[in-house]
Amino acid sequence: MIKAYTLYIDAFTPETIPMARLAEYMQAFAAMLGHESAVHFGRLDGGSTKLVTRVDHEHVPKVGATLDALARGKGTAEGAKAQEMIDCLLADDNATGFVYEDDDPGTKIIAFPGATRQRPARYGPFKQEGTLDGELISVGGTDVTSHIRLRNGGITYSNIDTDRDTARRLGKHLFDPIRVFGTGSWLREENGAWTLRRFKIRSFETLKTDDLRNVIAELRAVKGNEWAEQDSPLVVLRGLRDEASGPH
Repeated sequence: MIKAYTLYIDAFTPETIPMARLAEYMQAFAAMLGHESAVHFGRLDGGSTKLVTRVDHEHVPKVGATLDALARGKGTAEGAKAQEMIDCLLADDNATGFVYEDDDPGTKIIAFPGATRQRPARYGPFKQEGTLDGELISVGGTDVTSHIRLRNGGITYSNIDTDRDTARRLGKHLFDPIRVFGTGSWLREENGAWTLRRFKIRSFETLKTDDLRNVIAELRAVKGNEWAEQDSPLVVLRGLRDEASGPH
């Protein structure tokens, strides 16, 4: 007996769902069901969007066990990742969905909250005294407040303000590495990352390109620490700096 499993998507219709989006759902659904060589595309039904699959007879127990494990939160890492991907796709499409067996949509094997799921909160803003390091790439502004931009690797800080006198002195160090001191306003994002909302510069100092190397040399000269054993101390230091780029 061939068994069918259907992914019900509470959005679009077979005529309106974009082909690329349908492909994303199909790929994630296939990965979630597992045993991909035995799971085949059946058809696309209307009434919103119903992605129907068919499972080869000999693999029906295995696929059923896979879905049961996922429903109980005991699935494989790959299956759980695919399950999460479907939920994210539904959330982006402002939709919900579920998986059902054969022609029984009243029995939801796995439900996807999608757009209705509870999202992590965004916290802040938090104000804190601190510093920012980077290459000074812009000094501008026509009012009493001047606007500064710093670039640190792949990050560009563009929402930095200071007074005109400090900006005038900063202008002499365009494209130089600097460290600015002041008060930052930070947001804690849903994914745990920190986003700089605003930074008010109070003072600054220029940095030498060999500062990191000098610091490392001093650290390695101290007996009893692990820096002398590091093969790539510059990489380690930069990693520590990047971890500390948010409030601390």
